Amino acid sequence: MTATVRLGPEPTRRFAAVATQEYQKCLDSRDSAGVPSHLPRASALLFGRSNDAGIVIEDLEFVPNVRDSDETVIAEFETTIAARFGEVYRNPGRGFWCDESQVLQAIKRHAENGLDLLGSVHSHPNWHEIGPPHERYQQLSEHPTRMDDYLFRQSGWPVNVIWYIRGDEHRVACWRPGPLNCDRLHIEVPLPGLGG
Repeated sequence: MTATVRLGPEPTRRFAAVATQEYQKCLDSRDSAGVPSHLPRASALLFGRSNDAGIVIEDLEFVPNVRDSDETVIAEFETTIAARFGEVYRNPGRGFWCDESQVLQAIKRHAENGLDLLGSVHSHPNWHEIGPPHERYQQLSEHPTRMDDYLFRQSGWPVNVIWYIRGDEHRVACWRPGPLNCDRLHIEVPLPGLGG
């Protein structure tokens, strides 16, 4: 039986606010040709408890993105990720990689409250409609991309939430690494019309 993931009201509110703000900054950064200079990136770690009744996400933590500043991460994108998933990933503004030292500190802080690191949440904008023309080939949604699948497998976390934003529309889905592809988990999100 597949566990239900329940996203608590406060983590939902906080992530929705940041993801919406990032999306709006992207829209506001468009030039006269409609091409944005700001790539919307919202990502957070999910902390909670897991038992036979399911998984409850009680808190989240935003940690610094070192995608464009950590030499090891930059090398990983250059040698492995871009070669495997496309040239767009050579752009240091593309992608998210959590600062490992900050992840460890977050784990310790939340452990004091009995919460475990259970996964992550990140946003997908409708980049296939609002991004630069040369990057519109990949349609994004609340479903994992091949890159997401790769990262979900690397982390091994049981909860991987994708928060899709297209204008005022938000769709949320939860995934875990499966034998061949990511398996969708049932998620309950305390906002009208979200989850499933």
